[in-house]
Amino acid sequence: MFQIKLNQRNNICRTKRGFTLIEIMVSISVFTVVVLITIGALISINDSNRKIQSMRALMDNLNFALENISRTLRTGSVYHCGDTGDITSAQDCSVTGSDYIAFEGASGSSANSNDQIVFRLINGQIQKSTDSGDTFLGMTSPDITISTLKFYVSGAPALDGKQPKILLLVGGTAEAGKGLVSEFHLQTTVSERLIDS
Repeated sequence: MFQIKLNQRNNICRTKRGFTLIEIMVSISVFTVVVLITIGALISINDSNRKIQSMRALMDNLNFALENISRTLRTGSVYHCGDTGDITSAQDCSVTGSDYIAFEGASGSSANSNDQIVFRLINGQIQKSTDSGDTFLGMTSPDITISTLKFYVSGAPALDGKQPKILLLVGGTAEAGKGLVSEFHLQTTVSERLIDS
């Protein structure tokens, strides 16, 4: 009987045994490493998402500026490519191109020489003027650096038998912060909506 009680006591002691301190420390360490890796991944995903959203906002700004230029050119007339000569007279630049174009807007008057619309590139920014170049407003975000803006105009002079056509090339970089830089090169062709007379 004494032997049976001793065996029962040993079984009871063995079944009430808990985790050792080392087992608890190992399990907590593994849990901590898994949590840290998960939190690091979530922070990285969140940071990437913020950068992508910033880049998307910059690209939307650039798209808006180019769409505005294209729409305004399409409804204009009397295109003068280049910053030399009288901007109220038509001038082609189909070979060399220029980063400066002036033209009569859709709501402008050929009798008024101070209502020409002008687009130009200055210090990495596309600028627009609606008063023949007296005052300019920036069209692109300061985080977008335009390195190339070229207008190639052909058929600008009246009665030359060609419908005016403008090829627009834009290139540069957009920086969304923390070293996220995206390079872009865009091209579009616009023709005058009115029939050239």
